[in-house]
Amino acid sequence: MKTEYITLKEATLNNNCPECYSTDGMILSFKQKRIKSKLLVKTKGNIIESIECNKCENKIFPGQWTIDIERVYDYHKKTITRKSPSIRFTSLFYILLLLVLIFIVFGYIYISNPDLLGLVT
Repeated sequence: MKTEYITLKEATLNNNCPECYSTDGMILSFKQKRIKSKLLVKTKGNIIESIECNKCENKIFPGQWTIDIERVYDYHKKTITRKSPSIRFTSLFYILLLLVLIFIVFGYIYISNPDLLGLVT
């Protein structure tokens, strides 16, 4: 299974970094998790948010946020539109499902009326 993250929104913050105190380089991102396999694609409902500073290359955890960062975070959180949690099946799933159904139908016909298939001698 392959995990990827859908970027819902990325915003550059002008607040001071709690680590290096620079006013540029902080990026707030909101992402949603998507899991892909050969049979289905599943989008999770929860949103992963993170703030990273490109100057000092640190991840800023919520315990380190200042009041200004929290205000900006709350504002941007209100503006995102999340994708609805969903499960989508791939074409391989439908092909396998069709083959199984065909196998079940022919098995039922063979058991109930074998003369319909012309297999009785």
